[in-house]
Amino acid sequence: MPGREGDGGNRNTRAIVSSYVGVLVYAALVFLAAWRVVYWQGILYTVLAVAGVALTHGLVPAGSTLATERAGEARAGRDWDKRLLGAFFLVNVVMFVTAGLDSGRFGWTGGVPIGVTAAGVALMVLGQVLFAVARRQNAFFSSTVRIQTERGHRVCDAGLYRAVRHPGYLGMLMSLLAFPLVLNSFWAFVPAGIASMLLLARTWLEDRVLLDELSGYREYADNVRWRLIPGVF
Repeated sequence: MPGREGDGGNRNTRAIVSSYVGVLVYAALVFLAAWRVVYWQGILYTVLAVAGVALTHGLVPAGSTLATERAGEARAGRDWDKRLLGAFFLVNVVMFVTAGLDSGRFGWTGGVPIGVTAAGVALMVLGQVLFAVARRQNAFFSSTVRIQTERGHRVCDAGLYRAVRHPGYLGMLMSLLAFPLVLNSFWAFVPAGIASMLLLARTWLEDRVLLDELSGYREYADNVRWRLIPGVF
């Protein structure tokens, strides 16, 4: 019905706007910790982060309601996943504040060669592209660990999923490790490393759920051996 379609479109728009707001709130933590606005590392990160969100939404097929579905899935996850996501959120807050205090205010890391910053930018952009493409290729891409039986959940084995089973997580991991380089804060590698371990744990646990509960996934896993990094994990 037209009314329902319009309401669905409004919800999707709100979800997309919320994703941009979320990125800006995270970025604000860096500027607050740095206690200044004219801060080129913070500005560089903000531009990259907003561009990454725009790319992610831009690659979604026309008419998709994936943004709305992802925004509404938080309460549908499993208890262990909610705890992991909560810990991941807190560690990320620490990472952003640490980066701002370091490169923006106290200069604990000291001077960082421009080549290091450039490498961080390249790694972050590549991670964002991987995440956006994985999200586009998998119609069941979800923000929480769950089997989407109401949508006829099936295995995605095309595109990036032919190389690794969780390319979206690989993109997130790359962006996480790029963050300290972009912000010129080597101290931020401490929380970034913890966040990376949480992400690896979540990847392993989600994979176990899919192996046990998603039809055809075990056969897919036999063909695509690596969860995240070919030859490593």
